[in-house]
Amino acid sequence: MPDFTVFQWTLALLAAFCAGVSKAGLAGMGLLGVTLMAGAVPGKASTGIVLPLLIFADIIAATTFRKHVQWNQIRRLAWPVCLGIVLGWLLLMVIPDAGFRPLIGGLVLGMLTLQVVRQGFPGFDAALPHSRLFAWSIGILTGTATMVANAAGPIASAYLIILMLPKHQFVHTMAWLFLFVNLLKVPFGVHLGLINVGSLTLNACLIPAVLAGLWCGKWMLDRIPQRTFQTIVFTLAGFSAIWLLMAGLFGAAIRRV
Repeated sequence: MPDFTVFQWTLALLAAFCAGVSKAGLAGMGLLGVTLMAGAVPGKASTGIVLPLLIFADIIAATTFRKHVQWNQIRRLAWPVCLGIVLGWLLLMVIPDAGFRPLIGGLVLGMLTLQVVRQGFPGFDAALPHSRLFAWSIGILTGTATMVANAAGPIASAYLIILMLPKHQFVHTMAWLFLFVNLLKVPFGVHLGLINVGSLTLNACLIPAVLAGLWCGKWMLDRIPQRTFQTIVFTLAGFSAIWLLMAGLFGAAIRRV
């Protein structure tokens, strides 16, 4: 068993709960879970603890949410995501995670802004979501962000919302997309030493919290209207992006103070 304080256990359990909720459709909760786990386990080690929790939640979500999967969207992103994962693996070996937070946060906010503009002005850049360049750009960014910091949920969420997918198609597609993505990351995490016997022991202790999060997330999904659902996802993605920007730009200064 990990030698954690009560506070660390509280953060870790909340992080696992958020991981479960995020896999039921509220993807912005995933970054909250990443943030909490980073508070419980400092440094890159936290990413190795979060990944198996996400995979466990992905397996449950994928077996539950499979009726409305948009396989064509997953196929569009497959190769660019793989390329992004390799890039993220290379980057983890040479630079700290924090260097990517402002970039990821800024791009998520940019995508959310684009969607707001498109809703206010129908037809604006209507061809953009269906362009190959756009899909490749998002796929590479998703793979890099998820490898570096398990931070790709808001990026993929913004992309699928820009495509105007109904909420059940959105949730089912996200579940299967990230099952594949996170399984691809395992060999790289083992190579970097982020996944080991100690991290897996902690994962086993946190499984009940993941299951509780999945149940709560599915309960909310079945009861939230489409418009409210999109607003919640947008809000969570926006706050997550702002957190990434603030942590990346001002984290070092705050720690010095």
